[in-house]
Amino acid sequence: MLKGRMAIVVLGALLLSACGSDSEDSPLNSQASLERDVSLQQETEQFEAVADAEFNTALYHRAADYPRVYIAPMSYIPISSGQQLGMRLTLPADEQGEPLPGPFPVILVQSGYNIGLMSIAAAPGGVLLGIPDSYLVRRGYAMVSVDVIGGGISQGGWELFGAKEQVGYGDTVDWVKAQPWSNGNIGVAGASYMGITSLFTAQQRPDDIKAVFASVPLGDAKRGIVGTGGLLNGVFMGEWMTLTHLTSTQNVPLMLMQPALMPQVMAATQEHIDHMDDYYLPLIEKAITGDPELAYDSPFWRVRSPLENMDRIKAPTIITGALNDLFQRDAPLLYESLKDRVDARLMLFDGDHLSNFAQAIPGTDKSSPVLHVMLQWFDKHLKGLDSGTESIPPVTQYVKHYKQGNWQGFITAQDWPHPAAEPQRWYLHGDGAMSQQMPFMEEQTRTMEAAPFADYEYGKSDDGGFLKLHITPNDGSECSLSYVQWTLGVAGLTAIKPCFWDHRKLEANALNYETAVMAEDYVIAGPIQADLWVSSTAHDAVVSVRVEEVLPGGRVVPITNGLLLASMRAVDESRSRYVLGEMVQPYHFLTQESEQLLTPGDVVKMQVEVFPTSAMIRAGSRLRVSISPSNQAQGVLNLVQRENVVGGVTSLHHGPQYPSSLAVLSVPLSELN
Repeated sequence: MLKGRMAIVVLGALLLSACGSDSEDSPLNSQASLERDVSLQQETEQFEAVADAEFNTALYHRAADYPRVYIAPMSYIPISSGQQLGMRLTLPADEQGEPLPGPFPVILVQSGYNIGLMSIAAAPGGVLLGIPDSYLVRRGYAMVSVDVIGGGISQGGWELFGAKEQVGYGDTVDWVKAQPWSNGNIGVAGASYMGITSLFTAQQRPDDIKAVFASVPLGDAKRGIVGTGGLLNGVFMGEWMTLTHLTSTQNVPLMLMQPALMPQVMAATQEHIDHMDDYYLPLIEKAITGDPELAYDSPFWRVRSPLENMDRIKAPTIITGALNDLFQRDAPLLYESLKDRVDARLMLFDGDHLSNFAQAIPGTDKSSPVLHVMLQWFDKHLKGLDSGTESIPPVTQYVKHYKQGNWQGFITAQDWPHPAAEPQRWYLHGDGAMSQQMPFMEEQTRTMEAAPFADYEYGKSDDGGFLKLHITPNDGSECSLSYVQWTLGVAGLTAIKPCFWDHRKLEANALNYETAVMAEDYVIAGPIQADLWVSSTAHDAVVSVRVEEVLPGGRVVPITNGLLLASMRAVDESRSRYVLGEMVQPYHFLTQESEQLLTPGDVVKMQVEVFPTSAMIRAGSRLRVSISPSNQAQGVLNLVQRENVVGGVTSLHHGPQYPSSLAVLSVPLSELN
């Protein structure tokens, strides 16, 4: 199954990097480790030579201040709860590899993915993953990588960014400030989990954190990922929770390298295993059976949402995201929450979560500049150097299918959404056409039957050592771009299928609407909203909306999508986005109080949030909207919701009384650069 492949992909890389050391105290004290360190040093120097030759004219770069790095053994940090957190320190070193006393500015990374495994060797660009970053450390930074509560060798049980875990972030900052190698200037950095902890840490200690670099981070836990459209994102939760718990128990390599820590590490690992029965399995049971605390927006999700307290952050911040990332919706919202108060930037790349997770590591096709931007950012805000951060555009974003000369993909802008973007509305017609002409007479109603329900599987591994949670879609969406997106990109890496990038088969029986052939390139950039007038024979219904480009040869290229449960359709207009008077991004309450079940046969308006994107519909192609009764790769029904949907037939209405439509933000070609 996919979760097994994910474990192989992630753990294989980690465990291979852990092999070959026979040290009792430190991974740097064996001959094999010394040879590896020399090899990594040579690779770093090669990378820097290329940077000097090719990048220096366009990207920020400076020579290293120190010849080597020192990676200390894993140790423990005490925190206010009485628990201890696993920690790895990396310092600039002299020619002999001996650590230098500093003090230095500090880059702090806090991870849920087992620092003991991730941090054995150094690599340029590794900072976003918690790997000792030879590029940054040799330029005068100390780096501290920490396992959060319940992760790696840290004590306690992991509870998905809960309040106890967040207290530990602030305690770690207090500890770092008191160390002799720290000069008190602390920056936080990381991708994904580590990007999320960076934001929470800057909220916990706003006066101490001087700079933030958060790559592909979460913003709104409920709307952005776990409960999109009021459903349960079971595919993602299954893969993520399985992976996180699995990595937290893989501590044997560290115990072999540092036997002195064995008693503490064994006890912490057992705590992590026991937490399955104490926390994970009851939590999963509650989610599947529709417990209100998890089924609706609630304090449980809000405490785990960085967007709730972004006003606490005082530090200059860079947010990076990606167009098919897990947090596709949230990266722009995080930037917008900061841009009017602090020095902030937004960078939106192409690709999915996995392809952007290590985006600062040199050699990746579209991401090595990020490492230079990170150095530029920290040099300015942690070292006080004149690094030219003012030259970094406020917004840099990738536009799918866009090419200008030899430069493909990226445009810059002064804001997000693009200041030149204007709302345009495309009306859906009963014959499957889509145009900017509003219907002037009643048109055919189109119908779709409720999809088969997804299958659940959860429990423990056969040996009882780690959590198992897997959702199997039964609506065809396991062969879609959504499945690649919500499996963290792993599906696209381990089981490459044409249907991930061509939705013809997936949508053969969907309600499809297409424009006429585009006479010229048409650019959409920003949030999208589908206003659909629907009725059902049941008390609830699921509506999936996919936005795509249909090429002249018939290939259906997925761009973005949205999902909404009809009973969760109530919108908070005060928190929704309007551009020139048009609502283009609805904010759904998703609360139990706002729930509105359908009366069979009654027509209601569903304002579906389609996740933001930037893409060019090329001349000769068509813009398509595909509507179906399910997208289980993104959201599944809990057992309570199933009872209200089962057997239903949903009708989509068209005409002057029920003008179903799609609202997009269009950017003139003349505005692209």
